[in-house]
Amino acid sequence: MPEQELERLRQVANRLTAAHQEALNAVVGALEYSGERGLVDDEAQSWGTERLEATLLDMRAILEGASADVRSLQEGGK
Repeated sequence: MPEQELERLRQVANRLTAAHQEALNAVVGALEYSGERGLVDDEAQSWGTERLEATLLDMRAILEGASADVRSLQEGGK
């Protein structure tokens, strides 16, 4: 396997690993913060839903970015 192709595969693996960690961090942050607030009343539950939606949007952006990077690297671009 040519060295250039190996380097592209390393870049893909590194980007996917980084995106995975970013997504995990977003989830952990949301769970920790909601646990600290002790979601018990309607206002807190509403906040929890908003935070969950924000976390999901963050995760989608992270994973879409990683997918675009991977496609670019697979096509030989940078």
